[in-house]
Amino acid sequence: MSFSTTAAALLYRIQNGFSKHAVELVYASHSLWPLPKTVSPPQSQLRILVLDASFNPPTLAHLALANSRPPPHEIDSTTPNNRDYDAKLLVLSVRNADKTLKPGDATYLQRLEMLEIFAQAIKPQEGLEPNIAIAMVDEPTFVGKSKILQTFLKNRLAASSWQRSTQLDFILGFDTLERLVQPRYYGSEQQMMTSLRHFFSPEGDNSSVVCARRASSSYIPADDVDHAIANEFISMGRINFIDIGEDLAKYSSSEVRNNIRQRGLETAEWKKFVPLGIASYIVREGLYRSSL
Repeated sequence: MSFSTTAAALLYRIQNGFSKHAVELVYASHSLWPLPKTVSPPQSQLRILVLDASFNPPTLAHLALANSRPPPHEIDSTTPNNRDYDAKLLVLSVRNADKTLKPGDATYLQRLEMLEIFAQAIKPQEGLEPNIAIAMVDEPTFVGKSKILQTFLKNRLAASSWQRSTQLDFILGFDTLERLVQPRYYGSEQQMMTSLRHFFSPEGDNSSVVCARRASSSYIPADDVDHAIANEFISMGRINFIDIGEDLAKYSSSEVRNNIRQRGLETAEWKKFVPLGIASYIVREGLYRSSL
């Protein structure tokens, strides 16, 4: 069965409430995922990069995030980290806390098809085979995603002899970090703090956040982010910051869409912002040509 056929069937199931699972695994690079295929699992916990994959479309900035390595444990450390993530997961939520599909947007099936192309562009750890998966969830918040992903991974790993814990590193852009610490997504500030402390706690979901700095910015959040809230988790080493480069940090999906709508698919300008395979797919599908 082709990827598109599988993705369409799973998408229909999860969107219409027919799915028996909170997480639908659409693709995995091999049957053992998230365990490595050809080497022994790590002796400690399994560390998984989770990239929220609602991009419309994926850009080279998203690819830089997917190819990034875990940040140093010490906040002020500049020592390069030679260890890669043990596995990577691209997660598409069919329900967004802020956005709904607009006319001219890529459909969820088209986004899944772009994710398959995008996954092939992610570099595996040197000397190892790719260890990456694509999943769908019907959950808009990171706190909710963390909870259902941990349950999904626990069940998936139960059949193996490897029974250690997993740590999820949610890698995201600065705008998404701003939303993570906004009380309006939780009902109240008290509920937000309870949820975030469980999300970040090793005794809770054991998740962390890795955020790409904006171009020409320090690691301190912007003025519209509550510093006290963010800094509590920064000081714990649960929110970390990475650089992906000044140029890449400026790339955005909205810039690609706007460029196509204003100048057309035939121009070369927008293609420099996306992986080659994604550019070919956008042209083939005729995406983003009009907002009507």
